[in-house]
Amino acid sequence: MAGFNNNRKKLMLGLSLSLSMISLGFMYAKWPQRKAAVSPEQQFLLRVNAQKRFPSMPLLMRSGMQQEYDFLSATLSNSVSLDERKMNALSTSAGRMDNLARELFSYERDLRAANKPREDVQFFREHAFTLGQLSQDMQEAALRQDTAHMNAAVKQMAQACSECHLRFQVKLADGSKAKPVQR
Repeated sequence: MAGFNNNRKKLMLGLSLSLSMISLGFMYAKWPQRKAAVSPEQQFLLRVNAQKRFPSMPLLMRSGMQQEYDFLSATLSNSVSLDERKMNALSTSAGRMDNLARELFSYERDLRAANKPREDVQFFREHAFTLGQLSQDMQEAALRQDTAHMNAAVKQMAQACSECHLRFQVKLADGSKAKPVQR
């Protein structure tokens, strides 16, 4: 008889757990659905803001973007022939530059917190987007081994970076002031 009571207890426990799970399911189904009214652009910015890997924008520039740009421009400025291995390295570097350009969007909130005018924030956003597009173009050109497009993309990157540095009066990594790039 003792075994019968144990089985009965297990059965009752199982039934009570099952009923409680079912009741939770009904409660969840009737729970009001609340959706935040967020535009797709705001959703993108929220997603990007969560991916901030560098504590400050100057650190991102010095330890990330400047190094990638220096590698890209130095490799392309040498008249050495670019074999497949070097093209792959350029493509990889351009891909890293694209990731860093995407991360730039996460610093838009810092500009707003510094009470920068709306025009400056828009200018920053446009140039960050341009930098990302140029990085993607550079990566695709490297994969196609198209040095003419790669050189054009590096020159346009220099132009975009220079315009942003001049607008926000930011010194370059070496401490010098940015100068307008001749087109």
